[in-house]
Parts: sequence; structure tokens; C-alpha cells
Amino acid sequence: ARGTAEKRPPLCPLARGLSLPSFLALVAAARNHRRTFCRSQLGFGPRRRATMSAYDEVEIEDMEWSEELGAYTYPCPCGDLFQITLADLRLGEEIARCPSCSLFLTVVYNEED
Repeated sequence: ARGTAEKRPPLCPLARGLSLPSFLALVAAARNHRRTFCRSQLGFGPRRRATMSAYDEVEIEDMEWSEELGAYTYPCPCGDLFQITLADLRLGEEIARCPSCSLFLTVVYNEED
């Protein structure tokens, strides 16, 4: 009761600018499907270009299709696999992410194919 406002912890960077239902949808999707989701799939609109550089740029022909994951994959230096789904590609996503580390790839492909 000293007259100072109670300090609140800063919002998670992911939560900034998202409505509560949108944020909860993202959390639920991540818990239910251990894979990378395209923002537009969850109704958040197009992703802004990342300010970080991609680990590499890979042609989609150099990636392998995984029936188990339902995604195109490419080996990551951490030992896991970069992943991007066909649905993500159809929505214009071009970033394949590794679920185990912070690295990501730019996937080069022709949308008509």
C-alpha cells in the first residue's frame, strides 16, 4: 500500500499482439501436434520476414517426404529434422523449422508444382 503500482511480468513475445482465443489456439495446437504450424493456418495472417538469417536455403527436390510426419524433411545439424508440411507450402510458407533447436531453412519451390 505504498502507492506504487504492482509490477507485472512482461508478456511472452509470442503472446504480444494476440487475442486470448488466438493465443490459446496456438498453445493447444502445439500441444496436440508436435509440429510447426504456419501462422496463417491458425488465422494470424502472414508471417513477417524473420530478421535472423536462415541456416541454409534448400530446394524442395533435395528434401524427403515423411509419411509419418506428414511433412517434407531435411537433416538438421542438431540431429533432428527440419520440417515443413504440404499444407504450409500451399499457404505460401517457405520456412522449414527444426522442432529441437532454433535453426530454420528457407525452402525454395515453385508454387505451381
